[in-house]
Amino acid sequence: LRKAVLYTWLAGIVLVGGYLVFVNIHFTYGLKKNAKHLSEIKGYPLSVYFAENIDTPCMHGFIRPAIYVTGEAMADEKVLRHVLEHETTHYRHGDHIWCLLRSIALVIHWYNPLVWLAAVLSRNDSELACDEATIKRIGESERAEYGRTLIDMTCQKRSALFVNATTMTGSKKSIKERIVLIAKKPKMAIYTLIAVVVIAAIA
Repeated sequence: LRKAVLYTWLAGIVLVGGYLVFVNIHFTYGLKKNAKHLSEIKGYPLSVYFAENIDTPCMHGFIRPAIYVTGEAMADEKVLRHVLEHETTHYRHGDHIWCLLRSIALVIHWYNPLVWLAAVLSRNDSELACDEATIKRIGESERAEYGRTLIDMTCQKRSALFVNATTMTGSKKSIKERIVLIAKKPKMAIYTLIAVVVIAAIA
C-alpha cells in the first residue's frame, strides 16, 4: 500500500510538473512572439516590451524579468504609468519568485485542496499588497484614477496559477475586492494588528 501511494504521488508530480512546464513554454512563446522593445521608456528597473499576444499587461521572467504592455495601455500616458508602476511594485515585492514557489508547491502537493486554496489566496494577497504599495508610490491623489485603470486593464480571462507571470487581472470576486479596498483606503486597526501578532506568535 505504501508503495502504491508513493508511486501515485510521484506520477502526479510528473503529470502536474509536465503541465507546468508546458503551460509556461507556451505562454513565453506567445508572449515574446513579435514583442517590441520600448527603448524610449526609461526610469524603470525592468525592460518594457509591447506584446500583441496578451490580454492584460504583465511581468514575466524569473532570471531576467521584463514588463509586457498592451496597445490599450500604451494609448494613454497615465494608464501606462499606472501599469508600469504596478508591475514594478510586483518586481520589488519579488512576486515573480513567489509565482514560481506557488507553482512548485502545487506540483509537490497536487493532491491537497488546501494547498490549492492557499495558492489562490496567496496570489490575491500579493495583488492587494501591490495595489496599496503602488498607490503609495504614485500618490494618494491618483487613488481613484488607479482604480479606473485597474478596471480598464482587467480582462475576462483569469490568470492561471501555473503561469509564472504577474498580471493586473483576476477573478470577478478578487477584482471587486481590490476596487472596494482601493475606494475605502483601508487602514489596519490596532486591535487587528494585535490579533495578527498574537496569532503569528501562537503559530
